[in-house]
Amino acid sequence: MRIAPLMILSLLGYGCAVKKMAAQSADIVMEHQIQKRLHLYSAQKDLLSKDVKTFLNDQKAFAKEAIPVITSIELDVKKVDEQYDYLQKLYRKLALNFSKLMSKYMALLDSKQQKDFAEVLKSENSTMARAKADDRMETIEERFETLFGVISDKQKKILETHRAYFEERHKVRLSRREKLQQRFSEIYLADVSPESRANLFYEAFAEYQTTYPENAMNLDIIKSIIPTLSPGQKEVFEDKTNDLKDILNYYLEIDY
Repeated sequence: MRIAPLMILSLLGYGCAVKKMAAQSADIVMEHQIQKRLHLYSAQKDLLSKDVKTFLNDQKAFAKEAIPVITSIELDVKKVDEQYDYLQKLYRKLALNFSKLMSKYMALLDSKQQKDFAEVLKSENSTMARAKADDRMETIEERFETLFGVISDKQKKILETHRAYFEERHKVRLSRREKLQQRFSEIYLADVSPESRANLFYEAFAEYQTTYPENAMNLDIIKSIIPTLSPGQKEVFEDKTNDLKDILNYYLEIDY
């Protein structure tokens, strides 16, 4: 379960008013994302609303750290390794902090809510398992176009040559999600306090997020794509990174 970076990507390319509105409503969006999985009662929702606002205010240090990194991004093969590694570490820190918030509310679920949560995860995994390989490749191309504009035939071919790799990564991700869900079930069966249960959930998330099998192929694909980017695609990417900085700067201005 991620912090939905694609939600941010979906906002790129919009005007200032939309980006500012997105930053202003970040708490509502986050609450909605959590409640899609955790069917909370009214009192729990009220508490979550306060905790989400606190979380967003507390994470501003990450935005301040991310902005200069985003500013310094260059589409240069020689600099990809360092930039990729730094962004990965920054994302994982944020993901772990979010996991702590998620764990608190997972630990508060009663037996009915636990069952509902398990069904949501099972449905998500089932949908992921049923997805066709061609559809997954189409999604990868769409994400490329979000960042760089229209993809060229040559770039499609590069991605296609790595289809087997993408399929293997899909299988690994699905397997890890299923194992994580099984671990959640075991934690719910444990006779422990809500506080201890929250800690166990957080440990499960931490293990899931910090033991993800890295593969040099990710960087190889990026490095093979960079030389094929046209001036127009590079301009689109620059516009997108500027959009992202705008969103983060608006976020820093807001007191949730």
